[in-house]
Amino acid sequence: MLTTDIIVKQFAEGVIAGIKENIRTKQNPPYGPANTTGHAADSLYYTWDGHKLIIASTWEFITVLEEGRKPGKMPPRDEIAKWIDKKPIEGGISRDSLAFLIQRSIGKHGSALFRDGGHSGILSEYLNEEYIQENLSDVFRDNIVATITNALLQKAA
Repeated sequence: MLTTDIIVKQFAEGVIAGIKENIRTKQNPPYGPANTTGHAADSLYYTWDGHKLIIASTWEFITVLEEGRKPGKMPPRDEIAKWIDKKPIEGGISRDSLAFLIQRSIGKHGSALFRDGGHSGILSEYLNEEYIQENLSDVFRDNIVATITNALLQKAA
């Protein structure tokens, strides 16, 4: 029988592996997958103290992959410049000028994902009630039923 720690560990590792795969492969039109610098995927971790599971990221912009960036403060230009270097974008102007124009536009209007309503699925595909039910709650239930069944069968024998 599986222990609670093993079930939770397998669940958390599955969630993180799935989100990493989404970061590497899920299209964020029109610019392709979100895996530009690797910071997002590398930042994912979980903690489990026997009572509480936390799945988190050390990268402060992780939710932007799911929801986009709302208007307001301009995003960091150096991050946009790194993004430009990795994506097939041609603007006919210098990288720094293009980075500034993108930075200003996102600051004023929000990112394209935000303007389109967010919900890329990169995170929410794994962090939702249905996924948790199927991959954690049902596993616990099945494990408990198997444990009780085995105990009853052993007593009957």
